[in-house]
Amino acid sequence: MPFGCRRTRQILNIGALFMRKSIISLALALGLAFPVLADTLTLRPDAPARYVVVRGDTLWGISGRYLKSPWRWPELWRMNRDEVRNPHLIYPGEVLVLSWVNGRPQLSLEGGQRVVKLSPRIRIEDADSAVPSIPAKVIEPFIKRPLVVSEAEFARSPRIIAGPDDRVILSQGDRLYAQGLDEGGVWQAYRMNKPLTDPDTKEVLGYEVVYGGDVRLEKEGEVQTLRVERVAEEIAVGDRLVKAPRALFVHYAPHPVDESVRGKIISTYNGVSGAAQYYNVVINRGAQQGVEVGHVFGVFKRGPDVEVTGSDGKKKKVSLPTEQGGKLFIYRVFDKVAYGLVMESQVPLNVGDEVAAPVDE
Repeated sequence: MPFGCRRTRQILNIGALFMRKSIISLALALGLAFPVLADTLTLRPDAPARYVVVRGDTLWGISGRYLKSPWRWPELWRMNRDEVRNPHLIYPGEVLVLSWVNGRPQLSLEGGQRVVKLSPRIRIEDADSAVPSIPAKVIEPFIKRPLVVSEAEFARSPRIIAGPDDRVILSQGDRLYAQGLDEGGVWQAYRMNKPLTDPDTKEVLGYEVVYGGDVRLEKEGEVQTLRVERVAEEIAVGDRLVKAPRALFVHYAPHPVDESVRGKIISTYNGVSGAAQYYNVVINRGAQQGVEVGHVFGVFKRGPDVEVTGSDGKKKKVSLPTEQGGKLFIYRVFDKVAYGLVMESQVPLNVGDEVAAPVDE
């Protein structure tokens, strides 16, 4: 492409960006907290023409090298809806090439697209070596452990009924007894913790649970015999059991949630006040509202009321505009709630902050 044409397109994109920011500012001034996404896909001015994927990269991080809005990765990659949920895997050492097709930027693999997708037949080591959506180590404990249950699920879960020598607290290697297990293998011990309550309807959306550790079935029967393999927090008589999940992979392409889905942060991990980058939070929207893994939410903070003096000399209160304070990537979804990782935060994010489709900045 001639340099002049490329420079003209960049100038047009920059102009569109300024126009979009003006529209957003006007919408916020009018009290519209969640402006719509613009159609223009704007590249960063320093977007590389070629990029060699390295170990430790994430889809979010790579997308951020090209776009100011990393959640628009599927548009740059020209993905359809199915490919967003099951994208081509990218591996360290592969080269990404930026090109222009029909006046729009497009990213592809050098030498053609290698079709490697997640499926029941893919080898675990293949998926493990691929570039994840977000930092795997940050969310690993939340992927492998039970997080949320309903009262009904808790009531029908298998239960630890006794330990050795009438002990209540169990240690690694201890034998224990339970009822209700329907298959062998590794099970996870947990106990119910705090309720997750919708701040608007006051409905209990589920109960967060405390993960105690792992136990393995040794002998079946009316009363099952198990042994403690690992203690995380504490395993005790009365704890409930859930089958340990298979390995879960977060390779979904980041993509914006539908504009109709709006909610709030209802919990932060360990009750921290002011979540920042790579903190885990819970929102009051889940699969029932169409939330899925890979969805990106913007976090919006309502401006405080301030006292001003009008032209008539009288004092009055006005509300400062709502502003986008950060972005969340959803990595685990339950019926009525979802867990998200804070990917960006310009200010501390708190329980009660609103979440909706992210805004281009």
